[in-house]
Amino acid sequence: MRKLLIGILLSTSLFGQGLEGAFSNFFKYSTVYAGFNLTSPKWEDDRYKLVPVDEDGNPSWGSTTVIVKKEEMDLKPDFDISFGLRKIARFNYEPKRGVKNAGVGGDWYKGNGEASPNEAATIGKVKGFEYLIKYSENRRWEEQFKSQEYFLRYLGDWVILKLKYSDMEMEDLRYGQGDLRLRKEFTTENGSFNVSVGVGARTHPAYGFAPTVIDSSWYTSAWWEFAADEFGVDDRGYLGDTDGDGVGDGGMAIYDIGTGEYIGYVGWDYRWFDEDGNIMAMSDREFYQYHFPRLLENWFDKQLKGLGNQRELSVSLGLDWYQYTENFWIHAWGSLYPYHYGMDKYSYHNAIAFKEHEEDEKEPETFEFLDKGTEIWMDYDFGAVIGFKLQENLGFYVEGKYLDYWDRPAFDIKVGLNYQFVGFGM
Repeated sequence: MRKLLIGILLSTSLFGQGLEGAFSNFFKYSTVYAGFNLTSPKWEDDRYKLVPVDEDGNPSWGSTTVIVKKEEMDLKPDFDISFGLRKIARFNYEPKRGVKNAGVGGDWYKGNGEASPNEAATIGKVKGFEYLIKYSENRRWEEQFKSQEYFLRYLGDWVILKLKYSDMEMEDLRYGQGDLRLRKEFTTENGSFNVSVGVGARTHPAYGFAPTVIDSSWYTSAWWEFAADEFGVDDRGYLGDTDGDGVGDGGMAIYDIGTGEYIGYVGWDYRWFDEDGNIMAMSDREFYQYHFPRLLENWFDKQLKGLGNQRELSVSLGLDWYQYTENFWIHAWGSLYPYHYGMDKYSYHNAIAFKEHEEDEKEPETFEFLDKGTEIWMDYDFGAVIGFKLQENLGFYVEGKYLDYWDRPAFDIKVGLNYQFVGFGM
């Protein structure tokens, strides 16, 4: 979907016109940008720990000789990298951006997150093609994320066409989308109101399924056998020496003195090693409690990715309202996808059915998939840009967007107050 959309963006203008016309019309007034931002990381002091060592200085857990070991912190700076290509008409409330307007009431287009949320709006300012290619990488507190977005939008007198691909790694949300809608515009003084209805086609990874329905092997067999088979780990048993002859021969059961409750065994357990032979845990309990959940989560993520992208057709509804004066402006929009037809086994219509199956406390293995089917759930996105000039030197604004597809929300909301000092009289 991503490659197809980029190809369309770069080739759409070639229909019915030459290369020269393509660049003079389709790319006219577009902006190419790139930006880099580097900031100091969150400070952390070096860490110190006590390490038992033998006479040769090698780690030995049973030794009474300890040394202080310093772990120097490798602090990596936070950063933002972004680049893109955009052609989106400026609404009246937006500052003029670009090289020609920098320093004369406008600003450079930096692309580092300061873009207006109206990029997500259904209706653009002008008719014709608009598009966006945006890629960014960010690091915050040692965690690194990538995000990318591509869309091509065509606005006609009676029709809206939008193709979009979005990958938000931090929100773990990725989808491709195509919307074709009929629209009706009601013009007002200094504004317009649009109603649109049509059909949307979306594709996304498998969302909403529990590991119990994807693969039952991990909970219907011995967990240690599953771990060895799927994760490449190795468990090696060990025994205590109960008679003192230097040969491991068993362990002993232990009980709570007060209650008589059985607690477990000592002197008999398993060590766990990773696929490279490095020790991971000194007991079954340690491995099961601290390592097994992480390994199982990573394994399940791989199973989901192996299912490929799932497809859905949805009824698509939209509203868009724009009104502007010198002292007040509002641009609000929203899209709703209420009714869906899942085209694949792991499309979200089956995820909804599985959720109901779980709520009825039925066994996961009894769930029956439908390859195709219809289902009702509410996917939606909305946003707004609202500004007030309360006085000549006092203003208030609210802007943001909110998206909730397949019960995976993503949002960005800003609220602010601006006051400009104009001088003090005596």
